[in-house]
Amino acid sequence: MKQSAYGRPISIDDGKVELLKQIEALDEASIQELVFKYPECLPISDIDESFNPVIPICTELSTPVGPLDIFMVTPTGELIIIETKLWRNPEARRVVIAQILDYAKELSKWTYEDLQRETNRRLKSTGNTLYKMASEGDSNLLLEEKDFIDTISRNLFRGRFLLLIVGDGIREGASGIAEFLEAAGHLNFTFGMVELSIYQKNNLETIILPRTVVKTVELQKYVVEIPHGFSLSASTEKTKVNTNIPSYSPDWEKEKMFYTKFWSELVAELVFDDPGQPLPNPATGQNLYVYPGKSRRAWVSAYFMKSKNRVGVYFRCQKDLEGREIYSFLDEDKEKIHLEAGHDSVWAWDVGDGVGYRMNCDDVFDDNKREEIKEFFKDKINQLINIFRPRMRGF
Repeated sequence: MKQSAYGRPISIDDGKVELLKQIEALDEASIQELVFKYPECLPISDIDESFNPVIPICTELSTPVGPLDIFMVTPTGELIIIETKLWRNPEARRVVIAQILDYAKELSKWTYEDLQRETNRRLKSTGNTLYKMASEGDSNLLLEEKDFIDTISRNLFRGRFLLLIVGDGIREGASGIAEFLEAAGHLNFTFGMVELSIYQKNNLETIILPRTVVKTVELQKYVVEIPHGFSLSASTEKTKVNTNIPSYSPDWEKEKMFYTKFWSELVAELVFDDPGQPLPNPATGQNLYVYPGKSRRAWVSAYFMKSKNRVGVYFRCQKDLEGREIYSFLDEDKEKIHLEAGHDSVWAWDVGDGVGYRMNCDDVFDDNKREEIKEFFKDKINQLINIFRPRMRGF
């Protein structure tokens, strides 16, 4: 067996020193069970601290491209997809990256209701199971139910996931896999590969050592919107149409086409008073996100709310540790912020929902209202950027 890139662990037991022997003893089902039951073994803090703490939801979650191995969430609404593979299996080296990217791509088309439905189907449960299970985690980090739903919905639309591949003995091909991930599409994912090295003592006691092998800090990472009907593949061919993707409802397709065209137009016309403010990426869902600082835990969002016949723009911080730090810092200046936001703002600062603006529309998709809505968005996004960007230089 080829030696690991790491040295062999040493056991010292009552003065007796023993070099541990590396073995190949687990199958994929055993790895999946271990990771699901004991998620603390995953070195997530080494990959991306914002995805901590993780709460296992289910295994074998059904998707249109097959069941993903493990699905987890955090109390703050972050989403984690995990694939477990035996790296002595040659097939794993060829297809695992394309497979986990396909899972992420499919989930990025889902709504919160889709995710809730498939989770309930897998767990044979009812109600808002995701939130119920998230409630069992750290109560200090848990979002309110409506914010939890909004955050997961936003992460689904943005395609924001932590993608983890966990296997035994990942010792070769890691750099090639990283290159493939970078070349396969500049996706808005955090990615990590975790090796579970398995050792045995002479008394047959088994020890498992998790190690991070690859993480996206080593990769150049961009954001891309994957058009409907396209799939990422591990082949040497370029992206090609996947005719096996099931059709979605005409209403959903119509709305997605509207959002895609609208946000593309808006971004093309958007001008900020602050020349250093980067333009956002066009979205395909009901929200567009602009970040006034380096942190992704505070944002300005323009949105459509069809159910309440309105559009709006708001500034808000994520209700996790980093988001609360930003909010606390800004809170010292809240009176000036309130004054700069103006009398037409919706002020919900003291309940943690930030500040925003609303405009009522009988039909948010009405072409006759399109230009008016765009002008409203351009004005209010720029106004909030002017308020918060100078205050977020350190974030």
